[in-house]
Amino acid sequence: MATTNGEEAKKSLPDLSKTFLKGVAISVWQNSSDNMLSNWTRYAYSLWPFKYLGVRTTMGKHRINKSCEFWDRYREDIKLAHDVGSNTFRFSFEWGRIEPKRGQIDKEAIKRYHEILDALEELGMEPNATLWHFTHPLWFEDLGAFTKEENIALFVEYSRMVFKEFGSRIRLWATFNEPTCYSFLAYIAGMAPPGWIMNLTGSGTALLNILRAHTATYRALKALPGGSAASIGLVHHHITFMAQGNGLLHSLAQYMADWMEYWWGWDVVDHFMQTGEFEWRLPVLGTWIKWKDPQGKPPCDWWGINFYSRVVLSWRLSSSCMMGEVMTDMYYPIYPEGMYKAIVRSSKYGVPMYITETGIADSRDDRRAIMIDTYFKEMLRALAEGYDVRGFYYWTLIDNFEWAAGFTMRFGLYRWEPDGSVDRVLREGSKVLVRFYKTLPDHLPSLREVAKKAQKALGVDMGVDKELEKEGFVLVGGGANGNGTGKTTPAAGRAPGPGTANADVKTSGGPVGDGVEGAVRVPPESKLAKGGQEATLAANYALG
Repeated sequence: MATTNGEEAKKSLPDLSKTFLKGVAISVWQNSSDNMLSNWTRYAYSLWPFKYLGVRTTMGKHRINKSCEFWDRYREDIKLAHDVGSNTFRFSFEWGRIEPKRGQIDKEAIKRYHEILDALEELGMEPNATLWHFTHPLWFEDLGAFTKEENIALFVEYSRMVFKEFGSRIRLWATFNEPTCYSFLAYIAGMAPPGWIMNLTGSGTALLNILRAHTATYRALKALPGGSAASIGLVHHHITFMAQGNGLLHSLAQYMADWMEYWWGWDVVDHFMQTGEFEWRLPVLGTWIKWKDPQGKPPCDWWGINFYSRVVLSWRLSSSCMMGEVMTDMYYPIYPEGMYKAIVRSSKYGVPMYITETGIADSRDDRRAIMIDTYFKEMLRALAEGYDVRGFYYWTLIDNFEWAAGFTMRFGLYRWEPDGSVDRVLREGSKVLVRFYKTLPDHLPSLREVAKKAQKALGVDMGVDKELEKEGFVLVGGGANGNGTGKTTPAAGRAPGPGTANADVKTSGGPVGDGVEGAVRVPPESKLAKGGQEATLAANYALG
């Protein structure tokens, strides 16, 4: 274990307050699984909650044991991250691997994490470690996990142990990844372990105890040797929900959107972060859980923004999009402006912000380039306007097991197939990010000046709307071209690209019976399929 040089290596690292971190984010479990050590592995192999109907918990024919094996190929994968221009790497500590049985520490797992940190140090990459990324040991799950207040102490002790072992080698720590996503999917939607459906009180209790565990863990780690120098944050899923339209037809969708945004989105966590008060409300019954930290609002050194999009519910309660948008392979559209809005809203916490996750599921690779280009520009817009954004992590490095969606969602910069047919091939659409990372400066003050210059030249929104039009995202469908078919068509004069004219590209539907299918922006084959080489702000403004 290369721990003796940890402090020396640390001294040579750049000042985080003046450094912009550019990297990728992964979950070790999603890239490696484990040998039935965690709650998620057991869940992924079960038929719960629909076992009597024979329905599996995860999509696709391949199981998690077919993963891309970061655990054994970590050096190769970290090198791939470095090759795309990353100066940082976000990863998770897997509690199930480290403490497979209560009180039993796996020394080989500890050794492997030191080897992962060795590989990062050799390439000069800043580690950003998450202590809990949806997974924990089976024994902890069987004790009730975070639905039991007494289990908070177990998580704190695990975190103390990890920090004692690795604290001298890691400066950036996150206690939890996306608490609301877990509490909603695990206890309301039945899409994560333990797989409850509409257990509203269980969801609120788990969320409260996770937030309390964040506070307790923060204070415990700060009290350890080296704790005062550690930067400890919390990562939140910045997702919002809205109905596709107004009026009576969309009233149920708006009602559902309001409650989903409350339980999963901003409301509960935002109130807690500003006041230290937790309040959990239920339909009809009103406030069901209320708790206030006697020490006030929770401590937090930095705030992690996981932003992908916002969910639009049609009147049928299915996921859709608004006029002029295109769906990703997931249940939401490309929505660049939401990145800027998430940063602005998060700035109220008064701590540095990192974009800890953003990315796109795009199996055809015909939307990835424009998504990266426009989302990155919205982040630069916020930077130009003075918001304290200090890093950008793309999700994710390699196609992996996307929880309940299995291997069906392709987020990776590198393509990988579980059948072994493709192994770590850089996608064309990923090259936009490579150019941003390799061209733009790591020095934060310099990057801010670049952003200001770009905004002055391109406009307030960094030219995002013009970029969408220039790249051929055209409005089509009944509301745009009058064909009333709802089928998408390529830009005039261009041959249909992958997934355009004849593919099932999701369009935003109008009210039933009005004969209007809505409109979407559709990417043509040109430019985007080639990585959008003309689309990047970096080439024109970074060095000017």
